[in-house]
Amino acid sequence: MSRHVRPGARGSVAIVACLLGVVIGACSPSADGSPAIKTGEPPTERIPVIIDADLDLSDLAAIAILLRDPAVDVRAITIAGTGVVHCQAGRLLTRYILDEFGAGDIPFGCGRETGGTDAHPFPDAWRAVADAAFGLDIPPQAEAGVPRDDRRRTRAVIDGLTDHVDGVALGPLTNLEDAFAADETLADRLAGVHAMLGTIDAPGNVYVNGLDGDDPLEWNAYADPSAVSAVLDSDVPISLVPLDATDDVPVPAGLTDTLKADHEAAGADFVYELLLRHPERLQADTGQRLWDELAALSLTDQDLVSWEDLSLTAGPDGRLVADDAGRTVRYAASADRPAVEAALLEALHRGEPRATPFSVGGSIDVTLAGGLCTVRGTSDQPGVHELTFTGPAGQPSGAIVVGIRPPHTWADVTALLPTYDAEAPPPDWIVEGPSALDTEGTGKPVTSTGGLDEDVAGVVCLTGSWPKPTFTPGTSFAVGDGAIGPA
Repeated sequence: MSRHVRPGARGSVAIVACLLGVVIGACSPSADGSPAIKTGEPPTERIPVIIDADLDLSDLAAIAILLRDPAVDVRAITIAGTGVVHCQAGRLLTRYILDEFGAGDIPFGCGRETGGTDAHPFPDAWRAVADAAFGLDIPPQAEAGVPRDDRRRTRAVIDGLTDHVDGVALGPLTNLEDAFAADETLADRLAGVHAMLGTIDAPGNVYVNGLDGDDPLEWNAYADPSAVSAVLDSDVPISLVPLDATDDVPVPAGLTDTLKADHEAAGADFVYELLLRHPERLQADTGQRLWDELAALSLTDQDLVSWEDLSLTAGPDGRLVADDAGRTVRYAASADRPAVEAALLEALHRGEPRATPFSVGGSIDVTLAGGLCTVRGTSDQPGVHELTFTGPAGQPSGAIVVGIRPPHTWADVTALLPTYDAEAPPPDWIVEGPSALDTEGTGKPVTSTGGLDEDVAGVVCLTGSWPKPTFTPGTSFAVGDGAIGPA
């Protein structure tokens, strides 16, 4: 397959190709080889792995799983710049994750950001959230990527290995396409490609450009179809974890509460923070599934899914088409939901704490009664805040916490409310924080979480049906200043 490389992107391609090559011994040999790491009693081989990811929320959880899997030896991480995250943000995020998990010596790099001529970029709104590192508090970093000096040290550690490396692909396959094109011998030295990719019989999950679930398309394949064809055209053994299996494992609704009770281990703490910052990840009714988590778990525990063989080709839009003349792959046709959920919790609770353990920044309690929006609670530091709202029974109601960028003040917020159009985006000086909605008007407490990083925030209650709610201002407070509201 021909490569489609945007002008100026060849350096990125070379970095990723070299990373893939270095890890499996393709670059210049070093006299100082290192044997495969052993673990367990009796000793057992760990699977050497290169993770190729585009760093969405599911990818991040999968990386956490793989970094702490005692049967896996992560040798490198390559970032798919054609996926959700752009390269600069992806390098910063990868550096942060590796440092948090005490794995800062693992090399990483990013490939090109433009797919082939048949590519379909991820929505800009998704990419913006990923480029903002999902709200994680990442300290400034002078450099992120693969320093040139580190390449020789990497070779000294892992050159000369006799075992083949597995590629675990969690995003578009662009980096693999480029690596195969750059090194014709790569396919002979990869043990296999294990990818979260495509759908065989399950509905698709691409809802852009007039597409819907009736179109058998999955985002990783749809993002760069020519890359899928290039990998299928190789001789590398391929195992796929498609939507057929991931549809069986929705994100557990109680996962945040489970991790809240015990998030000492790095993986549990990291995923707990991500879920608090993005509670929408728990919305199975909107299609949220354990996509990349299942791919990571099934790499070493293959009994979690049922496997079948199928010959297939890739269509021009990335759809997988059964074809007797095509490439035979192994794919996960279904998944054992209870077993997967148990394996997920076990995986996340492995190992030591992260370098900077997460803590909730504050807790806000809001009550709407008698036309008053009463706010109490604490705000001890910027970051994730928990919000609990209790409204009147019999009508929809809710509360939203907003950060206020200077020079604007809470008075500007209250002045805006009487004429505010709820269907319009808020002004850029208002930053939406946690919100909790009692859409059924039950009158029971509703909880949610969200980030607050501005110096000043305030609470607004609302009643009535969307898009014409009635707004009732509560009170403002200084983020990180302790007690909120009346004693």
